Amino acid sequence: MAAARRVFADPAADAARLLFRLALFLLMVATPVAELVYRGPLYVFLPVGACILIVAGRLARAREGRPKLLKLLSSPIAGAALFLFFWAGLSLLWTPFPDEAATRFFKAAGTALLVFFAILALPAKTEAENLYLLPIGLTITAVATVALTLFAPHMFWQGEHPDSTLAQRSVMTVTVLLWPALGALGLRERWFLAVGLAAVVTAAALATFIQVALVALALSAIVYAIAVSEPQKVGQILGFGLAALAVLAPVAALATLAITSLAHVPHVGPGLVFADLFLRQWPRFITGHGLDFAQRALEIGVLPRGAPRSILFKFWYELGVLGVLAFAVLAVSVFIAAGRAPAYIAPALLAGLVSGLVVAIWGAETTQIWWISLSGLDAIALALLCKGLPLAKRPLAPPAESEPFETDVSADFED
Repeated sequence: MAAARRVFADPAADAARLLFRLALFLLMVATPVAELVYRGPLYVFLPVGACILIVAGRLARAREGRPKLLKLLSSPIAGAALFLFFWAGLSLLWTPFPDEAATRFFKAAGTALLVFFAILALPAKTEAENLYLLPIGLTITAVATVALTLFAPHMFWQGEHPDSTLAQRSVMTVTVLLWPALGALGLRERWFLAVGLAAVVTAAALATFIQVALVALALSAIVYAIAVSEPQKVGQILGFGLAALAVLAPVAALATLAITSLAHVPHVGPGLVFADLFLRQWPRFITGHGLDFAQRALEIGVLPRGAPRSILFKFWYELGVLGVLAFAVLAVSVFIAAGRAPAYIAPALLAGLVSGLVVAIWGAETTQIWWISLSGLDAIALALLCKGLPLAKRPLAPPAESEPFETDVSADFED
């Protein structure tokens, strides 16, 4: 009876552990695998998994007190993110498409809040078994992506737009989630498994030959290799570099326009469209045209088809200079924080951020709720990695003395 009482002494903790495992399996394994055959699992599995994590967190913290929410909200990252959401919500007052923009805003805000509370609910220490869930899910997804690309191309590539096909979404998923998975394997010192996972993901990107995925893989791999030795410096360079790229984007576009005019080259290309819009509508770039206007303007022909689809252009065109400045502060804060993380996870964090930003700057999927949901899943995976601990190494036992009894006796006589 005493043994039974010890085993079932804390049913809340046992239930929380089971719910954590269930939620993480749903998010890290079932979600990427289900994306192979259907376009909707991410919209369902992410909120369901996040809600299960929140419930599990409440059970686990029944006797531990509440997390320090105010401290988190006072950080520069939270401040920049909250202002960005505030400004995007305020822009609903002047956007030409308020109904569509409000739907997009509340979906994005709801997803962000749900992911935020799910991350808060994660246990203080990630169990070793949970670290293997994402690598398992990505391995199955990447191998199946290669097989479907070779043997079922019509079904896999069928869609109204390349960004909405199963092939594109599957490759984007494994590309973005690769780095938290590699970081988890690195924590457990499973280097051969990490090399194998990177190989099958690269094979999936090569089989589908989606350019943005290949570029994201290459650049994030370079960042990972450099950050192994200097993570803090790499984080600072990336953060301030991205902030400068965002703030100076109109300057770069205007410089491109000036060069092409002097060289008498035809004014063709997204950058030249950006420069032309900036010259003709520059007062509207102070406040922006309002949330969701760039996509709607492309659909109705207000913007030319050659207009940029990058997230940087959308920030300038929709949210104006205040939105861009908030994004710049957020980028600097996030990258510096990632660079200051422990050395055993900082390279994976930086590479994961770069991989997602390459896709966003490229312009694929970034205006859709699917991309926002995938970014939320990536945030949970990176948070799970941050709470993991490296594999503990047992210290070597000291060599036994040949004659301990005689040594002790001689010491007694010396005393």
